[in-house]
Order: sequence, then C-alpha cells, then structure tokens
Amino acid sequence: MDTHQYVAWWSAQPYVGAYCDGYNDTLQWAPNFKYPIWVGEWSLATDVCAMWLGGFNDNNTDYVHECEMVECPYSYLDEHAVDFDRTDANLGPWGSRPQTVQNGMCQRDSTFYSEDDVMTLGQCLLYILNDHVAGHFLWTARNELEDRWNYITAYDKGWIKNNPTTEHATFNTTTE
Repeated sequence: MDTHQYVAWWSAQPYVGAYCDGYNDTLQWAPNFKYPIWVGEWSLATDVCAMWLGGFNDNNTDYVHECEMVECPYSYLDEHAVDFDRTDANLGPWGSRPQTVQNGMCQRDSTFYSEDDVMTLGQCLLYILNDHVAGHFLWTARNELEDRWNYITAYDKGWIKNNPTTEHATFNTTTE
C-alpha cells in the first residue's frame, strides 16, 4: 500500500518537532496493517512555497510563512537555451493564486526553520519511516531550487543520512 506524507501542507507548527510527532502519530499503525506500507512520496519542506507546486504560475494552498526569494536557475542547455526576461517585474500568465517569477527571482521553502531544524526534522522523519514502513522515497532525486525536496542535496547535507548516533535514538519532540 502506498501513502504520500508531506508536512508542507500541514498547518503552522510552533517548532519542528511537532512535525515529527504528527508523522509518528500518522505512521505508527503501519506495521499492524495487513499489507506492507510504503511512503511513496515525502519531503522535508515545511511550506508550499516551491515554484509551481500547485500548478504553473499558480498555487492552490496558502503559505504558512513568508517564502524565501532566490535567483531563478539558468538553463543547463547553455547556448541552446532561451532565457526569460529577468527584468520583468511579474511574469505571467497568472492563475487564481499567482505565483510568478519576479525580477528574475523565484520562491522556495520558507526559512522559518533553520538548517539545524531541518537536520532534526530529517533525522527524526528518517527514524520514523525506517521504523514504521516497508519503504519510502523522497519526492525527487534532483531539484534546481528546493534543497528540502531534493534527495541528493538533503543527503549531502546529512539531513537524511542514517547517522549511527541517531539511527536507533528516541527523539524528544514534545518540547521546544
């Protein structure tokens, strides 16, 4: 059985451990289910800021925190690519909840939680996933903007790398 577990669509949490508590509450039943449970999609994103997550130039969910604005990536096609107008104040078309490139800047996940918080989140989610489900997959192997949706970057930063000191740890997530 497959389930998709994203904290990005959850309501605002006062501290990152609350996401771990919720994840554990959601998945603790999985080992008792008749069939093996896989989390076929998950990420470390805590908000829905990712460009076009809700559709092209659109967003279907309100943001929980202010999104970070970063320079939009350039094409990897080098001399064959046609770049967009990076001086345009607000590229269209627009959807019902516009999310557009603004002056060459793209938005990505909020910085409300620090990199240390994301490390805590990654380690506790990895522990919970490894403990409760038969398998799991981070949403995407590579993403140009979003480290928290990107397996390679998340692994390289240690966020989702099994750490021998925390592999069998119990996370105290009920306090700030």
